[in-house]
Amino acid sequence: MNRQDLHALKNFDFLARSFARMHALGQPVDIDAVTGNMNDEQKAWFRERYRHYRKQAERAGVKELR
Repeated sequence: MNRQDLHALKNFDFLARSFARMHALGQPVDIDAVTGNMNDEQKAWFRERYRHYRKQAERAGVKELR
């Protein structure tokens, strides 16, 4: 994986965590709109990370996501 791809993954992971936190705090998140311009591979990866962080937030009671 090249450096640019790694940087993009870190950004996507940050976004997935941020949107999951927003959802857990009761703010509406339209995940279809968020992933609308992503290719199929990016979309699948992003949605998996988003689900992971949502579960984490729900278990933690929305404290700090790590």
